Amino acid sequence: MNEIVCVHCGANNPSIYKQFSNEIIKLTKCGSCDKLVDEYVETEYSIIVIDMLLLRKEALRHVLFNSNLKIAWKLIVLYILCDAYEKMASQKHFRSKSYKPDMFINELELNFYFMCIKSFLEYFIFATLIVVILYHSQEKSTKRFSSKNLFNSIVLASYGKLFMLPVLVWSKDDEYCDILIILFIFLSQLQVIRVTTKLSSLFITIILIVISELGYLLLQYIM
Repeated sequence: MNEIVCVHCGANNPSIYKQFSNEIIKLTKCGSCDKLVDEYVETEYSIIVIDMLLLRKEALRHVLFNSNLKIAWKLIVLYILCDAYEKMASQKHFRSKSYKPDMFINELELNFYFMCIKSFLEYFIFATLIVVILYHSQEKSTKRFSSKNLFNSIVLASYGKLFMLPVLVWSKDDEYCDILIILFIFLSQLQVIRVTTKLSSLFITIILIVISELGYLLLQYIM
């Protein structure tokens, strides 16, 4: 790993642990806060996932900086599929019209592909604008503020989109679930960007709202 970050204070450190022999490994302490640099290396994945759902900064720092995040593109594909299915399921004209079986299947398939393209453009515009604006709004003195880290943080921050699929299956007519998911996605984006950039919550909130509106307008113009 190129960089190690303390999960408690965010300071750079040379290593997470020191290995004295094959059987003796000791976790190192941070030079800034005097706490263990990253105790999540000894934690089960299920605990890390739970802490991420609770939006704990320590878990987010561990995943972003101290682990190999190689599933970014896989997560993007899952986001697009879940978002496309949610968009298609929310369309009322498919429920109200009557079709012949063959016509319905063909139109349903084409509509799903269209929604996938729309979801991809929506996510691409949002992520690109976020990365460009945040990259130029902070100091570039450390590798941590690279565009790659910002991109990974945006991908990780959108994991709330994965909740759309079970909600559609079990609570498809419950508007409160949709509102809660949207709120969770926004809070997770806010928290992850704070962890990555150390910008203020108010500034990040304004950026997210403005970029969401710009992305919506651009998508309306394109589509």
